[in-house]
Amino acid sequence: MRITEIDLELEDIEWYGIDENGRIAQFTSGGSKIVPEFICESREKLDVVCEFFENFSPRIVEEVIFEVPKYPRKEYLQECKKISQKGLYCFDISNEQDSTDGYILICTPSYELQISELPEIIQSILSSYRIPNVNFNNCKIISIEKAY
Repeated sequence: MRITEIDLELEDIEWYGIDENGRIAQFTSGGSKIVPEFICESREKLDVVCEFFENFSPRIVEEVIFEVPKYPRKEYLQECKKISQKGLYCFDISNEQDSTDGYILICTPSYELQISELPEIIQSILSSYRIPNVNFNNCKIISIEKAY
């Protein structure tokens, strides 16, 4: 089933993407409707990936690097930390007035999980979630071409 424009308005969509080097990031839309077409194409595929990463055990216990000086809720930063401890970059939609179409880097993993380390079914889905011309390792803000 397709994720509709109305779904994007009502939901805080958690989605994933890979960069040009096979690194993985989790993105949180914040109900912004800034979600790419490749995610909107199939809720079922996105649900498979979300469930996989929700159950994926952290690869590292080392600290992660927070890229934002402060964030309103400590609980949110703890969630971002858990994501990055799994080897994923963590991006959230920007609330900046001059950057309403970009996701900002919240947290960087000390160990970068690669798509090649994942089960074949997850690799298959994530390979269609590639964000062109992006390297998570050196991007603080990522602009996404939205589906709607």
